[in-house]
Amino acid sequence: MSGSLFIDACVRRETSRTERLAKGLLEALGGDFETVVLETAGIKGLDSKDVAIRDEARVSGDFSHPMFDHAKRFIEADTVVIAAPFWESCFPSTLKSYLEAISVPRLTYRYNEQGIPVGNGHARVFYVTTRGGPVTDDRDLGYMVVSNTCRSCGATDVRILSASGLDIVGNDVEAIMDEALSRIPEVVGDQS
Repeated sequence: MSGSLFIDACVRRETSRTERLAKGLLEALGGDFETVVLETAGIKGLDSKDVAIRDEARVSGDFSHPMFDHAKRFIEADTVVIAAPFWESCFPSTLKSYLEAISVPRLTYRYNEQGIPVGNGHARVFYVTTRGGPVTDDRDLGYMVVSNTCRSCGATDVRILSASGLDIVGNDVEAIMDEALSRIPEVVGDQS
């Protein structure tokens, strides 16, 4: 399977400003996206039983257990859009659990002779987020974590689409959102 994935970590999806930005980006990218809504995907943080299964799979090379399905989809995808609000200085915990699920030694990455992770995937990744305060992209811990994890798993390009200052009294929320939506062609850039 190749194709495109939309990883939806939005919490208030029916009123989510992050979801609104993501839908604009998905429309601009075109094509069909397999959507994974994290709050209903059943992904949980790793416990000792899960770590034992992962360790055994890493040694045996057998990744047939269903816990590896999300990782397999990630490394096979050509395009991945991850939508998550800036939440408690990072992103919602469901996204952390997803990143743990896709970060699997020997499946999504391996170590080279220098001990540096080399990813087995090839996707272009777009991270979509909205922030209530004045946090900038270069100070967004969530973007840093997503970028580092996805690059370790082989992402060839990680880009961000964001809107900030949405909860500051007196700010024009619609103007901020419209400005972010207007940047989509620049963020998408060359798709070749």
